[in-house]
Amino acid sequence: MTTQHRVFLGQIMLGNSAIRTATLAVTITGVLTMASARVRAADRVVSFASVCLLEGSERENVEYVLAELAECPGDTDLVALPHMPFLSFRTAQAQADLAPFAEFARARRTYLALSLREDDGGTAYFTAVLLDRAGKVCGTYRKTHAFPDDNVALGDELPVFATDFGKVGMTVSTDFYFPEIYQVLSMKGADVLTWHHYPERFRDHSGWGPLLMARCLDSHAHMLTAMHADPRAYITNRYEGGMSGAAWGRSMVLNRVGTPIADTGYEDGIALARVDLDKRKENVYAPAYKGENIFFVNNYGDRTALAPVAEPYSAPKLPTYGKRTCRLAVASFQRNVSWRKGIVPTAMLELIDQAAEIKPDLLLLSEQSTNAEDATTREVMDTVAAKARALNCYIAIGGIGDDAQLSILRVWDRKGEEIYAEPLYWPKGFAEIKVFDTDFGRIGAYECGDLYIWEIERVLALKGAEILIDASQMWGASGRTNETLLRARAVDNAVWIACAHWPSSDASLRSLIVDPYGQVMAASEFQKTGIIHVDIDLDDRRVYYAGMKRGQPKPGKKGIPSYYRTDLPEQREGWRDMLFKARRPELYTIIPTVNDVILRYRLVE
Repeated sequence: MTTQHRVFLGQIMLGNSAIRTATLAVTITGVLTMASARVRAADRVVSFASVCLLEGSERENVEYVLAELAECPGDTDLVALPHMPFLSFRTAQAQADLAPFAEFARARRTYLALSLREDDGGTAYFTAVLLDRAGKVCGTYRKTHAFPDDNVALGDELPVFATDFGKVGMTVSTDFYFPEIYQVLSMKGADVLTWHHYPERFRDHSGWGPLLMARCLDSHAHMLTAMHADPRAYITNRYEGGMSGAAWGRSMVLNRVGTPIADTGYEDGIALARVDLDKRKENVYAPAYKGENIFFVNNYGDRTALAPVAEPYSAPKLPTYGKRTCRLAVASFQRNVSWRKGIVPTAMLELIDQAAEIKPDLLLLSEQSTNAEDATTREVMDTVAAKARALNCYIAIGGIGDDAQLSILRVWDRKGEEIYAEPLYWPKGFAEIKVFDTDFGRIGAYECGDLYIWEIERVLALKGAEILIDASQMWGASGRTNETLLRARAVDNAVWIACAHWPSSDASLRSLIVDPYGQVMAASEFQKTGIIHVDIDLDDRRVYYAGMKRGQPKPGKKGIPSYYRTDLPEQREGWRDMLFKARRPELYTIIPTVNDVILRYRLVE
């Protein structure tokens, strides 16, 4: 039986050939000796290849893996294989046990990154191994974070490894769900990240697109994702029907802002990309550094407020709330009638009045451009307070600064009292990131470009925030970029996020409400003034899958039943509790610091 093998260059298929069932002797001879290293040290132009294997027990053997590996083009500088828990090596005999892969690296004069089970005197680890161009082990990373079903011992380091083209950081399977890992690797200088994955028992890929973009953009690093694909047509999960979903496939090479530049799609093959690691865009924003492919917001100043990311975690004790449901509303109106010094923002005040029709519990408006030291602004603030009392709702508005801070997000409670006033973080930082309590739940707030600093949203969630509000005038690279980052932050922290934007000519830029699964639940209309809202039950917590479901589906040979498995996990509530307990703050101590990598993305020398 043969299948078609494809090599993808920048998402374009170059060719195909039939896969042969190759023996080890065939694999390490012939074509393997044809390649030589192509990296040019002066400009670091390199070729990356990420292999996608087919899922299936009949393929879980070294012969199949080596046959697929042999299909790689001959001029690669780094090749990545998926996580392969069905293969193993002994710690004390690593070089000997990895000999077939070492021979590939040596013959091709390429670095090879792979992930498999490690046996260290009876203790099992999931370990990513980096082989150098001579076939020598030049780095090993033991998976450091575990989900409930990750039944292996854990490593205690997040290393990066020097190559002749830059530093490489590696991650394995469910490591992907911890942004802290990628930030540590980035701050240790990683130019390239690898993610080696094996299909989870329940395959929920709905948030992976946003997370992949966020991991690269936040880290300023290229990424190779190495996956397994289902040999059948891709189809998503349906838990209630016994369907775990197909393996995703899509081994990719992504650039520094998370754009896939090579992608195998939902099938096996090789994603191949030639990359200039030093290439940057023309920077017209100097002295700020903005040389990436897309616009991003720099993080200036002290990072002390990010310290909770690296501190021991215990779930915060929340007060007893009067209720746990919330009608969350976001109001959008045009920039040319926004709130400014010396001006009464009539359109904004009228829109707040219109909110009476929907009776919100919390009403969010975008970032304005005014200052509380201005007499007219103070009068309008009093009017907003009166409207909060009249509406019996919380009102949050950004962009009301003072003499010390350009922009401050302020919140009035149902009695019209100002209960929260915290500044925009990214321009200079400050000592503490704060949350506030309402009568229905705990809220975290930030503004505008703070969306680009993932640690802010993480700190708010660690402090118990269940809803994040973002008062923004940030259009960024695009509305779609903003939406993708909002979705990623929601997924990472299992929170609701509401973001208020001005309407724009960019049809993708909308005010949004995003749920804890990263899905957009409400969006404003194109260039229209108006209010969107969603009703939320904060006791309805995001689910995850672990253990074993009672009553397993019966697999069939055809149609949908052919996808059924007999190890469907149990659906459980409390994704965030599970995730936060699995964090390893002792490994994140570098995050709240300012080092040379952080400085690199602030100012142009």
